[in-house]
Amino acid sequence: MMPATEMEATTGAPRSVSVVASGTLGAELRDAIAADRSLTLGAVAPRFTDLVVESGFPGDIVVLAEEPGRALFAHAQTAAAAGALVVVHADVDDDLREALAATGATVVPLTESPSAVAERIGAARHAHRRTSRQLPEVERRPRLSSGERRALAHYVQGLTTVQVAAEMGVGYETAKTFLRRVRAKYAALDRPASKRSQLINRAEEDGIL
Repeated sequence: MMPATEMEATTGAPRSVSVVASGTLGAELRDAIAADRSLTLGAVAPRFTDLVVESGFPGDIVVLAEEPGRALFAHAQTAAAAGALVVVHADVDDDLREALAATGATVVPLTESPSAVAERIGAARHAHRRTSRQLPEVERRPRLSSGERRALAHYVQGLTTVQVAAEMGVGYETAKTFLRRVRAKYAALDRPASKRSQLINRAEEDGIL
């Protein structure tokens, strides 16, 4: 039988993969993903906080090769909320594994090679069946950070991105990133918000205005 990655390479465009990893493991993951014809390497960063400001974030899939703990779980939640499938390459305990599974993340232990991680990405796509139509109404509200909420509130009142940045006291690129992440989080819940008018509707629906 043809491996999942080869099958998908012949049936659709390559899927973009963002990676959080450092050192030798990071290099090996990047090489394995780049070698898979069904995948294309997007944003790569040693830390999640660096990844989210990259233009390629989140891509179709986010691979998190980080130390197990609360930060890893929070990063998985954020990536999933932004619309990405999440693959965690780490040795986690049962409690964290269960929590990650609840977000839809696939866990690949460190005993498996980076090339095995690339192969598992294809399987993760088929396993990820949870859609916004199955979510309770409260879960159809994206989890916005304080910066994202502020940027959204300013933007839907008619300010330009430059003006939003000035109001928040941040750089233009930071304000742009906040708004991009807001759109991505709404899109992940099947609530389109690519246009300002759509963002206004979402903000009204969720009590942000």
